[in-house]
Amino acid sequence: MRSVETLMKAVRFWITFWMIGLSIAACSFVPPRMDRSADILVVGDSVFAWHRGTGRGIPAVLEQASGMTVSNVAVNGARFLGPQGIPSQYADGDWDWVVVDGGGNDLRPSCRSPNGQRVLDALISSDGRGGVIPAFVNRVAMQGTQVIVFGYYPISDRGGPFLPCRALLDELAVRQALLAGTNPDVIFVDGGRGIGPSDAAAYAPDLVHPSPRGAALVGQLISTVIVRNNR
Repeated sequence: MRSVETLMKAVRFWITFWMIGLSIAACSFVPPRMDRSADILVVGDSVFAWHRGTGRGIPAVLEQASGMTVSNVAVNGARFLGPQGIPSQYADGDWDWVVVDGGGNDLRPSCRSPNGQRVLDALISSDGRGGVIPAFVNRVAMQGTQVIVFGYYPISDRGGPFLPCRALLDELAVRQALLAGTNPDVIFVDGGRGIGPSDAAAYAPDLVHPSPRGAALVGQLISTVIVRNNR
């Protein structure tokens, strides 16, 4: 009996310790600092946040390759839908370019269910004109800023946690391209032009994020588009 009581006390202790740890982590999270003097603002999810601070992430490569300054405020796990979504990362500024990705974290929980299509439609309608992504992108473009909508590179041939989402992510890219076609200040950049699904070395071990090689390929890709279209 005493061993059971001892075990229960230990379980309660570790649960309490774990909850306190989560609370501290939540309170100590500091969003990335925005540099309002930068030429380019990058917003989005962990594809852009990966390798932050190492000089080997996509935004860092973009800065090196383009010769323009970049402020990267993308956040791991960020979604488009919800009050703290990707649009909340943005702030008005004298940006030459805003580069945005996102939508995968919104879709992933419902990829295996009928709700997946409804989430996709909420992100962006089938004609590319409605939804939270076009609303945000067009609002930024109306301020005189050129916008790049980055479409995710394809799922690796080795699979990965987003494999069930492949069809929805492919459709997301189609709709993002349609969005770019409705606004001359918006350019769609297909990540598949930088990373191919058979290029195993371009993916991090989690088969979601870019490896340093993958980040270099994508950063160079986005830089080429920006340099070519600079006004």
